[in-house]
Amino acid sequence: MTTMMKVYVNATRNICRHGDEARRRLEARKTIKAFLLPSSAAISDKVASDHLVADSMIDRFLEIEPPVLRCTMNFDLIIEEIERAYVLGLFFAALSTSVVTIERMLNLARIEIHKHVTPKIGELWDKGPTDKWQQNIDALVGWNYVSEELATELSEVYKLRCQYLHSGNISNVRGDAL
Repeated sequence: MTTMMKVYVNATRNICRHGDEARRRLEARKTIKAFLLPSSAAISDKVASDHLVADSMIDRFLEIEPPVLRCTMNFDLIIEEIERAYVLGLFFAALSTSVVTIERMLNLARIEIHKHVTPKIGELWDKGPTDKWQQNIDALVGWNYVSEELATELSEVYKLRCQYLHSGNISNVRGDAL
């Protein structure tokens, strides 16, 4: 059986990482203009006015660095939506969508990998999704699929998830979304 894997190459990002500042900002503006257009239509960035893209949008676009290559497949549209929301200044949307997506990814990874590894974890074996990240994180670390460093970062993101999704203090939504 042949399995095909789709690899997404973010060529737009590469062009914004090189050249002088003016060139980087010009290329970022073009990409952001595409964020403002309907995604279902094959329309050039020339259709949207440069005035629709604020300097702050360009700054946010340039401050995030999504991977140049990714193989997520299941979450491509969501990942693109998170980036679009952050660049457009929709910080709560970017943050809440991010944490929900991470939760889904952790569940999917744990469920799929658990079938093929030992030791089996009794309380997670043959179980569906959970909103308690630490069990998934610990399992993935134990199976050597996630580093301790990433596990620590994910645990911190879980705290943000709980803060924002369960009526916690929303004082630094832009910073937390980043």
